[in-house]
Amino acid sequence: MARFRPQALRAVSEFREVKGPMSVIPSLASGSQWTLPFALDVSTNVFRDKFGQLDTDGWRDLLIASVTSPIINEVEFPHFPPPELQEQIHGSSGESALWDAAEIYRFVSSKPLFRQTAVPNANFLDFGAGWGRISRLFLRDFDLSRQFAFEPQRTTCFLARSLNPYACFMTGGEIPDQTLPPNHFELVVGWSVFSHLSEYSTIVWLEEMGRIMRRDGYCVFSTYGERFLDLLLKEEAEQQRGKQIHWYHRQCLEAAGDINEPRRRYLNGEFVWFGDGPTDHYGYAAFLHQNLLEHILRQHGFPLELVEFDCESLGQDVFILRRT
Repeated sequence: MARFRPQALRAVSEFREVKGPMSVIPSLASGSQWTLPFALDVSTNVFRDKFGQLDTDGWRDLLIASVTSPIINEVEFPHFPPPELQEQIHGSSGESALWDAAEIYRFVSSKPLFRQTAVPNANFLDFGAGWGRISRLFLRDFDLSRQFAFEPQRTTCFLARSLNPYACFMTGGEIPDQTLPPNHFELVVGWSVFSHLSEYSTIVWLEEMGRIMRRDGYCVFSTYGERFLDLLLKEEAEQQRGKQIHWYHRQCLEAAGDINEPRRRYLNGEFVWFGDGPTDHYGYAAFLHQNLLEHILRQHGFPLELVEFDCESLGQDVFILRRT
């Protein structure tokens, strides 16, 4: 679920109108000599076979190289949307966008849970995938037939499908509608999704994670916390002095009103949501305190255990849940 500026959805449509569906394996249509189709048939993951020995930095650099040179070592990498569209969705593009995504990947892949879940026949889900930025970092870690992504913005989902044929991109409702299969996933990663959901949407999607995860599977999600509220306080002061601030911070401040009040409520363990965003259940920012998350899991009896809540390592707070 990407963070859209108001014109971003229109930009996605215009991009598809002008460019049309992208052929990510153009040489198949041309009939030229090409080894990749055979590699895909005989390998569960050609990216793992050819690039699995690279460390995180080497893998990141290879993905960065694929922005301008998509065919590397006879393997065609997923394509990218225009930089302008990337900027409108998540505030960065090209190399910068992949550096950000690589830090998320580094965080997840450094955890013991990753060695437990990134194994043959395990299923991976990029939840709220946008155009597929985060999922391509995990491209070499799971069998290609077991890589899935979910994006409720249909136009964005269709764009993601056109860019990356190696993952199965699904679309469905902003509220769970059983599009996702039950008891299926060993690892779910959702970056900057719960950072925007309403309280109701947060609860029903947590319930859905309990339904779709396999026992001892893990979810890694992000949300906003005290650090972002403190940043907004500083940005508010800058704005009052007549300085230009980031468009997203300006939107959050407009939605929040007096930023001191939501900060007080958050520190008191209440759910804070800056709504009036793109949709009824997806707003500008959401703040989920660790104590409130644990209360929600207990109150509703969800089969999920909070195993980690990290407020320092990444740009957003990260919480990790285990399916019990």
